Amino acid sequence: MWMVIARFSYIKTGAIICLALLVVGLMAPVVYHHNLRDPGFWLGVVGVPLCALAALVLLRELLFHRGRAVWLEDGVLTFVPFDPPTGLKSVMGRVAVDDIREIKIGRLVPGSIIPFRGIYVSRKSRGSDDMPAHLYSEPVEIVFARLNQVLGLGYATKRVPDRPPGIYEVWANLLRG
Repeated sequence: MWMVIARFSYIKTGAIICLALLVVGLMAPVVYHHNLRDPGFWLGVVGVPLCALAALVLLRELLFHRGRAVWLEDGVLTFVPFDPPTGLKSVMGRVAVDDIREIKIGRLVPGSIIPFRGIYVSRKSRGSDDMPAHLYSEPVEIVFARLNQVLGLGYATKRVPDRPPGIYEVWANLLRG
């Protein structure tokens, strides 16, 4: 049994797919016409497959799975992550529901000019994962509330600040204990 929690916006995701395909189209001739000593060649060798992979993953979700972005299937929360894939097994982020400590809303890239917002999933075992909520068809707060409700985490969870903490906040938090 599976349940879709959030879907991608067709317009936003279609624009990202077109942009990724444009980058692939512009970088492919650079790779083809340059030699191994040119830095443009190596940038293209790394950038073209990553852009193509991102476009294909988003296109697959839009066309074959009706734009699902976050879903729960057999006790595992599955989502399309913001970061590039960390392994060769799957490009999807997967977290067992029992392994989730908390979820938070915050910026995906703190301090950037464009405030891409997302949902952070903190694991009990190791690290955290992030979901790019700027591509969803609904606001991040609605998806966040739905995730809290479905996962049974309650409604009182922390919010990641939109900007990185300053030195004053860091020292104040350390002194408070």
